[in-house]
Amino acid sequence: MKTCLMIAIAVLGTALISVPARAADDTYVLFEEGKAAFQAGQFEIAREKLSKVAERNPNHVPTNAMLAQIKQKIGVDNTKLRSTYATVIIEKIDFADVSLEEAVEALRLLAKKASGDKVVPNIIIKSPEIAQKTVSLNLSKVPLTEVLNYLAEVTGARITYDTSAVLFSNRAG
Repeated sequence: MKTCLMIAIAVLGTALISVPARAADDTYVLFEEGKAAFQAGQFEIAREKLSKVAERNPNHVPTNAMLAQIKQKIGVDNTKLRSTYATVIIEKIDFADVSLEEAVEALRLLAKKASGDKVVPNIIIKSPEIAQKTVSLNLSKVPLTEVLNYLAEVTGARITYDTSAVLFSNRAG
């Protein structure tokens, strides 16, 4: 009887300890993903991940330092637009040697159709050089935000979510 009781206590204790450990692991993974995005200059993604870390651990100095730098570089948090765009799933993208400008025009129509005419993305290309860069992309069933990230990646542009628009600009500025 004592042996069964001790085994039950040991099993219960192990189960209770593993839950906080798993939460700590998730927080660590979020921090590492946020740090990697920060170092890659993907400040919107970094802010999204690091904000979750800060909610769980408000006194984590490296997280707070990166969030402060992000705020200084790109301004206040404008994740509402990103969240809206993330809900729009584009069924099929098949761009072959089109300019970024043409790809963005097509993407507006595809997003409008995919959202049932509810979301027409406001996308601004700030540089004529970027607008004329050639894009080839073939994707299926991806969120609008991912398509925008891929377009930025293949053109070498930086993407920023403003309060009412997505901006494509040169990585340097």
